[in-house]
Amino acid sequence: MVYFTSEKLTNRITRIRDILGTCLYLVEGDEKACLLDTGDGYGNLKEYVETLTHKPVFVVLTHGHLDHVGGACFFDEVYMNSKDQAVYDEHSTVEFRYHRNQEKWPNIAEIPREEYNPPYEGELRELHDGQIFDLGHCHIEMIGVPGHTQGMMCALIQEERYIVFGDACGVFVLLHNDQSSNVSEYRKSLVRLKTYEDRYDYIIRNHGTGQSPKELLDNVIECCDAILNGTADNVEIEFAGEKLLLCKAVDGKNGRLDGKEGNIAYKKEKGI
Repeated sequence: MVYFTSEKLTNRITRIRDILGTCLYLVEGDEKACLLDTGDGYGNLKEYVETLTHKPVFVVLTHGHLDHVGGACFFDEVYMNSKDQAVYDEHSTVEFRYHRNQEKWPNIAEIPREEYNPPYEGELRELHDGQIFDLGHCHIEMIGVPGHTQGMMCALIQEERYIVFGDACGVFVLLHNDQSSNVSEYRKSLVRLKTYEDRYDYIIRNHGTGQSPKELLDNVIECCDAILNGTADNVEIEFAGEKLLLCKAVDGKNGRLDGKEGNIAYKKEKGI
């Protein structure tokens, strides 16, 4: 079974896709490498990463959801914002990941529970807004963007002028549970993120195509405004057994009918 594939984005950035299509990013400096997120937790991620780089690797988890933390167990040095500790504690367990993914992804039904990666057993090192990792002539700056979760972080790869938006801002931003911000709070995070806009040229993400045009951020801010001023399309959808409202109407492939990229799915009570 093929658990991972990869492609070079630049000399320093490699996109890795896991078996469920989640994107991870390996960033290499002259001295060491950083793996941004660890995917859904199938296969030996460390062994695969070692086929891509011989440099020592540490891990940064952009947030605590199951599809970002599943392969952390193979690494010795792992960072995450502690505001996501509660969601991490729930999502990292084999039991939670097994039941959630078996329901959602029929193509992994043949993977037995005992082959799921166990949770990371070490102490998660604190990750904070403004933290900069020096990899050797390559720097990653972390930016706090509370919304999808309270510990949600974006990673600005300074010299490459790439930013990993991850799940912080994308084509289907979820604001739907206790760890999510309401729309007003989320909008403030996006407006702050926009102050970094002159420092990057490329947006990369963890799902779907893995990349977006720079207009994405403005489009999602517009979604916030539409929800707050009562002009959103508010299409009723179901996600993971919950009834949500989708800000902008989409076609059958989840592309917006107006042709723009960027959307928000939210619980009604979060639309304030």
